[in-house]
Amino acid sequence: MQDAISRATGLLTATEIDKRFGANRVLRSVSLTLAPGEVHTLMGENGAGKSTLFRILAGIHQPDAGQINLDGTLLELRNPCAAYDQGIYLVPQEPALLKELSVAENMFLGMLPTRGRFPARIDWKTIRTKAQDALSTLGLDVDVRDDAKHLSIAQQQLVECAKALLRGCRIILFDEPTSPLTSREVGILFGNMRRLREQGCTLGFISHRMDEVTEISDRVSVLRDGAVTDEVDRDGFDRARLVRAMVGRELIFDRKRAHRTPKGEPVLSVRGLAHEPVFSGVDFDVRPGEILGFSGLIGAGRTEIAEAVCGLRTKSAGTVTLSGKDITAASIGDIIAAGLVYVPEDRARHGVILPMSIRDNATAGQIGRLQRKSGILNRKREVEIATDTLARYGVRARGIDQPVGQLSGGNQQKVVFGKWMSTNPKIAILDEPTRGVDVGAKDEIYKLIEELSAKGMAIIVISSELEELIALCDRVIAIYGGKIAAELHGTDITAARVGAAFLGAGTH
Repeated sequence: MQDAISRATGLLTATEIDKRFGANRVLRSVSLTLAPGEVHTLMGENGAGKSTLFRILAGIHQPDAGQINLDGTLLELRNPCAAYDQGIYLVPQEPALLKELSVAENMFLGMLPTRGRFPARIDWKTIRTKAQDALSTLGLDVDVRDDAKHLSIAQQQLVECAKALLRGCRIILFDEPTSPLTSREVGILFGNMRRLREQGCTLGFISHRMDEVTEISDRVSVLRDGAVTDEVDRDGFDRARLVRAMVGRELIFDRKRAHRTPKGEPVLSVRGLAHEPVFSGVDFDVRPGEILGFSGLIGAGRTEIAEAVCGLRTKSAGTVTLSGKDITAASIGDIIAAGLVYVPEDRARHGVILPMSIRDNATAGQIGRLQRKSGILNRKREVEIATDTLARYGVRARGIDQPVGQLSGGNQQKVVFGKWMSTNPKIAILDEPTRGVDVGAKDEIYKLIEELSAKGMAIIVISSELEELIALCDRVIAIYGGKIAAELHGTDITAARVGAAFLGAGTH
C-alpha cells in the first residue's frame, strides 16, 4: 500500500457523478477536482449531497454514473479497503469507534502488526507506540490502552483523524470533523491539516462554520440539491456569495435577539445542585419565555448539569423544582411527563435509533400518550406526528418510513428536535442544538427557538458558539470548573465578556 501511495501525487478527480437512493436523486452530474497541496472545502445545506460525494470517493458508496480518477488513472473503489490501497481515507462526521476495544486496537483495526512466524503474535508494543505517537501529533493526551468508551466525543473524533495518519494516506477527506471540537482542538486539527498540506497531501473538508471555511480553505465548492452551484478560490471568498449559492436566498447574519426580562414565577428552579467532583453549588432559575444560555469549555460541566437536572445523572446534593413541584428524585419518565425535555448533543448515541424509521423516532418521546386502552399504539396519530415533524422542521427525506440512519447529520438533528418538541414541553434543554447543521437550517432553528420562546416555553441553550449565545439568549450563565463563574444579561452578552467568563475571568 505504501508504495502505491508514494507513487501518487494525489490529483483526485470526480467527473459527472450521479447517485440515487431509491427514488431520491442525491447527486446530479457532480464534477470535482481535489489537488495536492490544497484544502478543498464542500459547503451546502444538509441533504445537499456533500457527505454522499465524500463517501463515494472513499469507497463506501458506489456511483450510479460517472468516474473517479487518481493522477489520470481510472479507479474502481468497490469498498473502503480499495480506497485505503489508493491512499484515500475518510474521517467520518460521527466517530465510529468500537467502545469495548482499546484506543490502540481501534486505531489498528484491519492492520494489526505481528511478529514471529509459527505462530505469529500481535506486536502490541509497536501498536501502542505508533498509536501514542499519532495521537501526540494531534495534541491528544490519552492512554491508548484505555477502552474507547471512556473517550469524549471530541477525543473520539481526534482518534479518527489519527487513523488516517497511521495508514499513511495522502488523500484525506474530513466530513465535519470540527463539529464536536473545542476552539483549542480545532486549532490543533487545523495546524495538522496545514502541515499535511505543506507535505503535498490532498485534503477535502466539509464544514458549516463559515469562519472555519474562510480560515482553512484554498478552494470552496458549493452544492445545492445534489448539484455544484459555485466554486470559489481563496481570493474570491465572499460570505454572502457562498450562502446565496448554498440556500438560494439571502440570510441575515448579524442577528441579535431583542432581549427581554421575563416576568412571573420560575418554571425551573435549581438550588445547590451537585454531582461531585464534576460540579457543585449550582443555582439558577428559568422563567416562561426566557432563553437562558450555558457557556463554557467542553468538560466545564455544562452537559453534566443539564443531565442531572433531567434525571440522567445522579445528584449528590441540591434540589430541582419544576412549576413548583419537587422533581429532584423523580424518574426520567415522570420528568418528561411534567414538561421538561432534553435534546442531547450526541444525536447518534443518545438522540435517535439509526436503524429505526423517522416515524418511530419522531414519536419515541411520547409512547405512553399514543397507547390506547388496549395497549395498542395509535398508528394514525403516529403518522400525523411524524408527518408534522417532516413539514415543520424541514426534514429532507423520502418519507416517514425512511430509516433515520440514511439521513444526513443535520436532518437527523431535526428529527431529534422534533421528537421532543412534539411533546409540548414547558421547558426544553437544547445541548448544542445546531451542531453539524448548515447555515440555512441553523437560521431556521434559531427562528423556531424564538417562536417557542414567544409562546411561553422556557429554553436553555448549551452552546460552544459565542455567536449563537449572542443571537439567542436573554441571559447567559458561564460555567468554569464545575461552578457558575458569571451571569450576563441583555446587552452585556458580548463575545468578549462571555469568552472571558467561561475562561474563568468572571465572578458570580
